[in-house]
Amino acid sequence: MIYVTGDLHGGESSYHVSSAQFKPAKRGDIVICCGDFGGVWFHDYHSNNKNSRSENAYLEMTLRQRVLWLTVDGNHENFARLFGGEFPIVEIFGGKAYKIRENVYYLKRGEVFTIEGHTFFAFGGANSHDRFGGKVPSLAWGRGYDRIPARTEGKDWWPEEIPSEDDFDNACQNLDRVGWMVDYVITHTCPESQRHHFLANSRIPDPTETMLQKLYEKLNFKSWHFGHFHLNKQIDKFNCHYNEVVSLER
Repeated sequence: MIYVTGDLHGGESSYHVSSAQFKPAKRGDIVICCGDFGGVWFHDYHSNNKNSRSENAYLEMTLRQRVLWLTVDGNHENFARLFGGEFPIVEIFGGKAYKIRENVYYLKRGEVFTIEGHTFFAFGGANSHDRFGGKVPSLAWGRGYDRIPARTEGKDWWPEEIPSEDDFDNACQNLDRVGWMVDYVITHTCPESQRHHFLANSRIPDPTETMLQKLYEKLNFKSWHFGHFHLNKQIDKFNCHYNEVVSLER
């Protein structure tokens, strides 16, 4: 069985994937996260025992090891570590991914995968609207807003959150190979033309959404799944996920 969920933020918003809440999960099931997975986060992971224990606990205990976790990258990931050679790039389900643990993989931007007979196109990344601090929607279950400080490059923000032209070219090459036709699209944010359906207020422009718009205009797909906006909502073929785990074919 394949499931899909939204932002987990390294465990900060992952209550819904606990054993008590996500009861259907069994050995061999797959959960796809639509970015902001937070599995690779602490810049001092290798030198700070507290942070290494925290990250390990999330990856090895919060995320039950009998389930295979596949995720695209969001905007809240440590890209210096993720893209810096610490994790090997391997082939899985016919596409390339960063192997974090035996059961945890980040899907490389622009790759196409075949999973349980379905084709998936993955393209992570998004612009951090909270990079400069200020008032942002809260991760707490009561919702509301939190005031946060500005993010620091190399500590909790990395410019690689925005996909590169190489990422876009990789996407086009792989989609050319499958005739621009897939079953499911997995991203962190949505195409530019769809943003207004899921976000009431304005945000700074996101080059990722511009790239996704270009792909969307050529792509044939069954449904598109993303996170980023911290809500559960479906409009036509577009599905925004947050604090629930649902079957991909619900």
